Amino acid sequence: MLQEIAIFNNLSSDDLLKLENNLIIKNFKKRETIFNEGDEPSWSYFLLKGKVKISKSSVDGREVVLEIIDAPDFFGTLAVIKGFPYPANAIAMEDCEVGKIKREIFLQIFNKYPELHSQLLHHITTRLKSGIDTLKNIALEDVPSRIIHQLFKLTTKYGKKLPDGVLIDLKLTKQELAEMAGTTTETAIRVISKLKKEGYIYENKHKIIIKDINKLYDLIRN
Repeated sequence: MLQEIAIFNNLSSDDLLKLENNLIIKNFKKRETIFNEGDEPSWSYFLLKGKVKISKSSVDGREVVLEIIDAPDFFGTLAVIKGFPYPANAIAMEDCEVGKIKREIFLQIFNKYPELHSQLLHHITTRLKSGIDTLKNIALEDVPSRIIHQLFKLTTKYGKKLPDGVLIDLKLTKQELAEMAGTTTETAIRVISKLKKEGYIYENKHKIIIKDINKLYDLIRN
């Protein structure tokens, strides 16, 4: 189970077995909270099936999605290692299967493998940079530009080339896109409708297809 997560590839079979024997598995429904920002880091979490969004609440109470985690992966680990409260919320983006291991057990294994330190920190740093970029775009860009930036970000992770464009292979509601861009659902609907009307994108079964990446990019480059 945990061997599917790349950072555990170099663990001994005994240590991997110890982690799995201490793994508590729970299923979360879509939109169910796994942990909240500010909670004590008592558990290290491992996403076994589904998707989880990592988010923070803005000053006006809106949810801002910093990153989407795909299975198999881990989350909440930096807080566990450093001993500070979880810095963001973790919420099921769809029905999920999540494993959790008590902080003390995870650290026993973690501290035995110096190479695991660097692997974890590299992975977490990449994720943090993505979240910081999202917050920077929200602070500096207008709403249409923020939404277009998020579309580009999603193509990097979920993009699939089609004869007539690039499919973002992820079912995404307008509310979720709004949360990623730090705006309201109504505004996201208006922006997406405008992009569709002007021929930059279209939708098929709740998935967005970008007709021409370069033409869409020109909207925020000019």
